Amino acid sequence: MWALGMSILTNAGIYILFKWFEKSNTQIFHAIVVNYIVAFSIGIWMVPDMSFAVGGASGFPNWFIAALLLGVLFIYIFNLAAQTALKSGVTVTTVASKMSLALAVLLFVFTDPNEHITGLEGIAILLALCGVIFTSSKGEKLSVSWSTLLGPILILLGGTVIDFSIAHFATHPSNSSEMALYSCLSFGVAGLIGSVIILYRIVILKIMPSTKDLFSGIMLGVVNYGSIYFLVIAYNSGVMEKSTLLPLNNLGVVIVSALGAVIIFKEKLSRPNWMGLALSLLALALLMWEHV
Repeated sequence: MWALGMSILTNAGIYILFKWFEKSNTQIFHAIVVNYIVAFSIGIWMVPDMSFAVGGASGFPNWFIAALLLGVLFIYIFNLAAQTALKSGVTVTTVASKMSLALAVLLFVFTDPNEHITGLEGIAILLALCGVIFTSSKGEKLSVSWSTLLGPILILLGGTVIDFSIAHFATHPSNSSEMALYSCLSFGVAGLIGSVIILYRIVILKIMPSTKDLFSGIMLGVVNYGSIYFLVIAYNSGVMEKSTLLPLNNLGVVIVSALGAVIIFKEKLSRPNWMGLALSLLALALLMWEHV
């Protein structure tokens, strides 16, 4: 359970940092690319036996291919999440990202005969989906427009693919070295793609990264690596089914990041927003009750 707790804290830290980037006028895309390079560097350093890990990856197992493809999706969704956080707020972005749990859990159940959803878990997931709608509302009245929902919807779909893929392939590496490589390989792919884009921005658009962008990216990279590393450990611990662990993780992130935004940045939440958080808390309580 310690790995799950650390995953929640580091995941929530990502969205809090996005908000801080806005207030410090950080060039977010530059920070995101640096973040991936830093996360990949930490991950490579954490691999116990690199030759052993590379040997396992040389046969192009499914976990290796999945990690490469996830890297492409990472940089798109991460950048979209950052932009949505600036436009719609930390709470809305976090909920849209983490409520992908509902779709991901359904994928778990349909693709793995060992996974199942109890009646109580089903109710919790429905409550979580209601939380998405309420926390996406702007203003005192529940009014959600297409313009405010487009970003969250794309994050929801992309997050579903990422959540499901990370969990599905997390148990495929055959040893700790392969698992450590799997945890950071996607960061390397995303960093490589981002570096090419930054090079274009520097040479063609004359947009130069600043020291602030570098510093912000380093902080984000440390937190981002932790968010994946601890989640992979939690999945491999066998403490609970993936279809239960994922909702617990994501709901915890929603609550911690929302409260952090309110306390640190004085972000204002409307009545529907608070109702959404209440529904998320209730869903979290039901899931935890199921496994006490």
